[in-house]
Amino acid sequence: LKAQLNPHFMFNSMNSIRALVDEDPIKAKQAVTQLSNILRNSLLMNKSKEISIKDEMSLVMDYLDLEKIRYEERLNFELSIDPKTEHMLVPPLIIQGQVENAIKHGISKLERGGKIIVSTKLMDSQIMITVTNTGQLNTERSITGLGFNNSLQRLQLMYGKKATIKIQEIPNSKLVETIIQIPLKTQ
Repeated sequence: LKAQLNPHFMFNSMNSIRALVDEDPIKAKQAVTQLSNILRNSLLMNKSKEISIKDEMSLVMDYLDLEKIRYEERLNFELSIDPKTEHMLVPPLIIQGQVENAIKHGISKLERGGKIIVSTKLMDSQIMITVTNTGQLNTERSITGLGFNNSLQRLQLMYGKKATIKIQEIPNSKLVETIIQIPLKTQ
């Protein structure tokens, strides 16, 4: 049930990098490095049941930086990672998968784009991870697609009822948030 990087992301990243080669060679080199980091880390993460939030957020940053090349000013993001959570353990690609969903189902659908906010905080005996994005839930289709259901199944297999994931529209805000709660566990 491990999450897989979206093949469209790979294709789009390569096209974005190709466009940068003539336009901004230094940025193109940086983008190649970020894509390489994502590929390397996703291979390594598939061998681990859990990784630190710090490592997961490193992957998320590379992912967001690459998507920023594609979406330019249409994609803005902010990270609010509580330093107390950096060494807490989470399933690999659990945050990245929700960020990918936020771009695919939120930002990419909006003419002017929007913003993604990723935050973590300690709450009682759990870590709460929130991915908030500009957009609205599509009420004509199921709000829980393959990626979301994959994450839900992974959490249930690893933590049982001690972990949850839910997606909801924040009333009167044009924001969607995905909230993941996982029992505390450190490296």
